[in-house]
Amino acid sequence: MPQQYLEYIIKTMVSEGSAFWEPPRQTRSVIVCWLKVDAWAETLYDWVLSTGQLNTILTYYEIQNPETVEGPMSDMPLPLLLKAIQALAKSGRAQQIEGDAADGAEGGGGVRFLRAVAK
Repeated sequence: MPQQYLEYIIKTMVSEGSAFWEPPRQTRSVIVCWLKVDAWAETLYDWVLSTGQLNTILTYYEIQNPETVEGPMSDMPLPLLLKAIQALAKSGRAQQIEGDAADGAEGGGGVRFLRAVAK
């Protein structure tokens, strides 16, 4: 397949929300999602509700590596998890908490999930 066709397919997927550039502001590396970010956000929120994590602060690591209840976000790439959390934050259902990992690794922050406000 010629390079230009592949570039067209990827750019189309990015514009439709099925992929995103990672890191941002470049066009050489992309994360392809089998669910759109908004769908991942809903899946994450459903998991939070079903496991009683509402109003609890969770680190990104705890979401990706749950100790007791396997979750849909287990082993998810951090950039995709962050995009799902940002989508929930835009709708008022999550609050990101900045932080640094003890070892300086990425993902030292966390999130508090909030009850959805009826419109």
